[in-house]
Amino acid sequence: MTEPFRPALFLDRDGVVNVDYGYVSRWERFHYIPGVEAVIQAANDLGWVVVIVTNQSGIARGYFSEADIAALHETLTQDLASRGARIDAIYACPYLPGCGSLLYDRDSEDRKPKPGMLLRAARDLNLDLARSHMIGDQARDMQAAAAAGVTGHFFPGGNLWDFAVAHIADFRSRDCPAARRHIPPRRLPETGSSAQVAQQRPDLSSLR
Repeated sequence: MTEPFRPALFLDRDGVVNVDYGYVSRWERFHYIPGVEAVIQAANDLGWVVVIVTNQSGIARGYFSEADIAALHETLTQDLASRGARIDAIYACPYLPGCGSLLYDRDSEDRKPKPGMLLRAARDLNLDLARSHMIGDQARDMQAAAAAGVTGHFFPGGNLWDFAVAHIADFRSRDCPAARRHIPPRRLPETGSSAQVAQQRPDLSSLR
């Protein structure tokens, strides 16, 4: 019997799940963005599939290996699971046009702003892209979401839970256990709350 198509929450990694220090490949340098655990828990509560889609050009540049990133993502998945936040899949694109690597110098459909990772996840996981959302912190994340028919939300920094509640209506539902845990009674978040907590960060968009 074919599984029903489900909505997904797509998350960029660096700058959305973890603080973007540039080419993070080791667990000791991996620090969560505030509120990410609650966002993932809310998506889990709603029955959504949670997928991380990330460009990792540090592989093509020779800074670390695919095995390094796979090990980091395994630790990430296990750590979040121990906190009650389930990641269903992680897609990482190692390719970078013009890098000169025999293995990784290619214009891959998986590299954002192209939508390949989202489309592949939709096939692999039976996703309803029209009902799905993506949170990213770069223009290429929004472009990839739009190309895949996914609603994109540009995260300027700050607390990811405050941002998600302000922009994704399902997360404000009292039927969502995570919302009941994290939203104060009789108080709905203001739409502009994410801008108020935005943090200035170095522009690392050219690195990934």
